[in-house]
Amino acid sequence: MQFHYKAKKLSGEVIEGVLEADNRKLVVHKLQQMRVFPISIKEKGGGQGLSAEISLTSLRRVSKKDVTTFSRQMSDLLRAGLPLVRSLQVISQQTSNPRMVEIIRSLSSDVEGGMSFSDALAKHPKNFSSLYSSMTKAGETGGNLDQVMERLAAFLEAEQENRGKIISALTYPAFMIVVCVVVVIVLLTVVVPNFMVMFEESDIELPVTTQILLGFTHFLKMAWWAIIGGVGGGIFLLYNFIKSESGSLMFDKLKLQIPIIGEFIRKREISKFARTLGTLLANGVQILKSLSITESVISNQVLKKDIEQFQEDIKEGERLSTRMSESDLFPPVAVNMVSVGEETGNLETTLQRVADTFDKETDRLLKTMMTLIEPMMIVLMAVVVGFVVFAMIMPIFQISNSIGQ
Repeated sequence: MQFHYKAKKLSGEVIEGVLEADNRKLVVHKLQQMRVFPISIKEKGGGQGLSAEISLTSLRRVSKKDVTTFSRQMSDLLRAGLPLVRSLQVISQQTSNPRMVEIIRSLSSDVEGGMSFSDALAKHPKNFSSLYSSMTKAGETGGNLDQVMERLAAFLEAEQENRGKIISALTYPAFMIVVCVVVVIVLLTVVVPNFMVMFEESDIELPVTTQILLGFTHFLKMAWWAIIGGVGGGIFLLYNFIKSESGSLMFDKLKLQIPIIGEFIRKREISKFARTLGTLLANGVQILKSLSITESVISNQVLKKDIEQFQEDIKEGERLSTRMSESDLFPPVAVNMVSVGEETGNLETTLQRVADTFDKETDRLLKTMMTLIEPMMIVLMAVVVGFVVFAMIMPIFQISNSIGQ
């Protein structure tokens, strides 16, 4: 069979041609031997072939775990003495995510074509952040790219571990909320309507709790569409408000005021600030550039505005610790540690210690929140279900007593 192919050379040039082979896999193998990367392969007179498959790979998502694994593999291969391009080629053969393979091959092609590794990474901002490309640029300049990739891998692994802890901790409360909602829906749509028929046929005066429940059930039955529309519209408006600059700032300020949760968010953001800034400074990135990149990875708008002001003040010669002390977000322990780091000329290491300290604090607060949330969810579920059951049982006792009399 004959296959028409379109492929890309390592220099970036796109070529086309026809190859004879029994199947598409053999065509791919031949193209790889020719040291070109296939873009599309179509059987002459046939269907879409590999072109459809490759277009689908662009829909695949590159996860943070993929980037973390890539960073660790790059660090290991560069430390082993492999050249940069060869390291990229080896990793592309070991990666299972087709979209990530496509990106790594693009990086390899760009680097072999004369582009710097950091500039090649900057072409993929959705997958490699400004922090990532800036650190690799510093590593290229300092001739220690293998060490930079090691630090990047450690940084990403720490972030991934912290994110995993939070997701794991929130899984149980989320499950309990879903169960509670499902139970209430079943009670209101299946159980309560059956009891309503019995109550309507009796002449007894229903208790207040039963009247409230029946009224609420009747309201849901008659106006469910309005409720769904109202909730949906409210969520849409709230989402758009939070996405706006003023709304986002107001919402983030509000979150910081919530007991325990606000403290958790604050310490989590300080940890992220310290770890990101310390990692950048340790790799030779200039402090103003480091602060700019750190600002882009911080999610809380209140802290973002503080960091933005930090840059202006540091330009005028003010110390970082002095500016931090003027902010309401940074506790004295963080300010004092940074001040000592500035005095000893070891700011990057001190910032990493600040991050480690606040990581431990966030772990402690997370455990405290889970200790409080779990019983609160159980109590809430018991109150809601108990109210429905109580409202249904009381009239039944009244009916039984009236029959007995």
